[in-house]
Amino acid sequence: MKKQSTGRGFAYLSIAELLVKIMSVIYVPFLVAILGEEGHGIYAVSYEAFALIYVLTNEGIQRGVAKLVAELHAKDNPRDALKAFRLARTLLIFGGLIASLLLFFMAPYIARAQKTAEATLSIQALAPTVLITAVLSAYRGYFLGRSFITANAVSKVVEQIVNVAVSLVAAFFLMKVGLVFGVTGGTFGTSVGALVAVALLVHEFRKGKLYKVRKKDQDLETYHYTSKELIQRLLSYSFPITLTAGVMHLGGIIDTFIFKNRLISIGFTEVMANIGYSTLVRYKSLLLVPNTIIVSLAAVILPGISRANALQDKKDMQEKISYAVKMVFTVALPSFVGLSILAEPIYHLLYPGKSGYEMFWLGSITVVFLGFIQIQNSLYQGVGKFYWGTFSMVVGILVRILLNYIFVGIPEVNILGGVVSHMANFIVPFIINHILITRVLKYPMPLLKNAWKPFLASLGMGIVLFVLNLGLSFIEVRYIFSAALTGIIVVIGILVYGVLILVLGGISKKDLTDISPRLYRMLPSSVRSRMRA
Repeated sequence: MKKQSTGRGFAYLSIAELLVKIMSVIYVPFLVAILGEEGHGIYAVSYEAFALIYVLTNEGIQRGVAKLVAELHAKDNPRDALKAFRLARTLLIFGGLIASLLLFFMAPYIARAQKTAEATLSIQALAPTVLITAVLSAYRGYFLGRSFITANAVSKVVEQIVNVAVSLVAAFFLMKVGLVFGVTGGTFGTSVGALVAVALLVHEFRKGKLYKVRKKDQDLETYHYTSKELIQRLLSYSFPITLTAGVMHLGGIIDTFIFKNRLISIGFTEVMANIGYSTLVRYKSLLLVPNTIIVSLAAVILPGISRANALQDKKDMQEKISYAVKMVFTVALPSFVGLSILAEPIYHLLYPGKSGYEMFWLGSITVVFLGFIQIQNSLYQGVGKFYWGTFSMVVGILVRILLNYIFVGIPEVNILGGVVSHMANFIVPFIINHILITRVLKYPMPLLKNAWKPFLASLGMGIVLFVLNLGLSFIEVRYIFSAALTGIIVVIGILVYGVLILVLGGISKKDLTDISPRLYRMLPSSVRSRMRA
């Protein structure tokens, strides 16, 4: 089994995460068509409840395993790294079982608290998934810590394919029984997909003989940790990461509670509030598509930063931070421009006849700030400042609660108030984190230096997209042709941006060859000659 460099690992995991998110975005319109907007609103409430429990039992421990395994391997101690993984797996099995039972029995109370009693059965159907994904997180953390990215990437794609297929089929047939059963069927694929992903990673683990440690890889003079010491280190890494991730997802639960109650307070019925929440969830789901690439970057650089910090290699640390900042701008700026200009055709492509595209005009800039928060949190976690990210996110959540209450309760604003609060939820922590990292930790995060080339390339792309979209608005064709034209415009925009960013030197030869030397050789010689080394 081969290890991947930061650039190649980022590329592999980004492609996988992007495919997963694209499948998710394409899947939602089909699910909405099967369940209806009210049914999708109930489904969204169920999934928000599950997502919070999932994060509390999985997210932190996965990154904690990755960080600990990376550090132990950096110190030539693979034996303790494997031991730490096994301990984490055991903890996750017991923790996942308890969390699954709690979610199952608490489902009626959770559903009623969110003014959606119909979500009880679907929350209960999601409960077993917590246990399955707990085991999955242990394996993914170990593979990530060892920089074996390919197996993780493949498991994510396969998991989502199974999830989408099973969920849609189950929702379709169970809708014949009733709305509540149809919504519940829409959750079945989550468990089945996770179970298949676990089977794949267990197979790769045994195939690669990762359960063995070769004598030549182990430093015989290194200190060996006791089980208690490893568990303490694992929990010291995992708990604050879990807390930070939990706070981020808590915003979703708060959105559900405050958002719907404030809509009802200005005259919305409960059904209308469910539909309104469905619209907000569709906006957030589509907004997160480009962010999946940055999530992959954050996951890949965490072990690298942890290794650099363990070895006190400040040069390597700064190189990884600069690379991450550059990649965030390279991905987030064109995504912001593209979503702003093509908001209406893309939204109508996915949700024909549905309202809500105006949200992207207002909130697409969130992509940039959300992307930076992912990187900032990985930096905190890598250098051991775990609670700093939690503090900034708590401030963001408090601002979000206040703005949600104010703006959603204004009849003329209503649903758009959720976009304003969602945006503030990430802008505020970004500002706090940037001050802490640059002024307290003394790690430069050169924003302007890394922003101007992606900005110019995005501006050029934006002009092309604006002209093409303007032309599309004058053409009245059927849905299938409109969808095809929108797809062509998106592809043209990607190509224009790709050429401009290469010509401007936003991506260097080293960046590209680190991902794939073959990709670099495929470029025209005129473009290669303009690229920086």
